[in-house]
Amino acid sequence: MAHQKAIEEQGAAASGKYSVFSAAQKWCIVAMVSYAAWFSTLTSFIYFPAILQLARAFAVSVDKINLTITSYMAMATIAPTLLGDAADVLGRRPVYVLALSLYIGANIAIVLSNSYSALVGLRVLQALAISGRLSVQI
Repeated sequence: MAHQKAIEEQGAAASGKYSVFSAAQKWCIVAMVSYAAWFSTLTSFIYFPAILQLARAFAVSVDKINLTITSYMAMATIAPTLLGDAADVLGRRPVYVLALSLYIGANIAIVLSNSYSALVGLRVLQALAISGRLSVQI
C-alpha cells in the first residue's frame, strides 16, 4: 500500500501536476469563495439603513426589527460550530454548497416575505447559512 502511494506521488511529481483542477477552474473557485466571504459582511450591514422602512412595511416597532438583528447575530455565533461539525461528518464541499444554497434561498424568501415572524425566521436561517460557511471555507 505504501509502495503504491509512493509510486503515485512520483508520477504526480514527474508530470508537474499538483492539482486536478485546471487554471480556469482554480480561478473560478477562488472567485466563488471570495464572493461568498463578502456576503456575510454585506448581509449584516446592508440591513441597517433599512430598519425604519422595514418597521413601516411590517407594521411593527423599530425594537422588533432590532430583534431580527439580535437573532441574526445570535445565530451567527452558533453557526460555525454547527456547520463545522457537519463538514467533519459529511465533507466540506457538500456542506459549503448546501450553505450557499440555503443563503440564496433565504434571501429570496426574505424579499418575498410579508410577515414579521417570517422575517425573523428567515434572518436566522440566513445567519446560519452564511456565517457557518466561514468555518467550512477556511
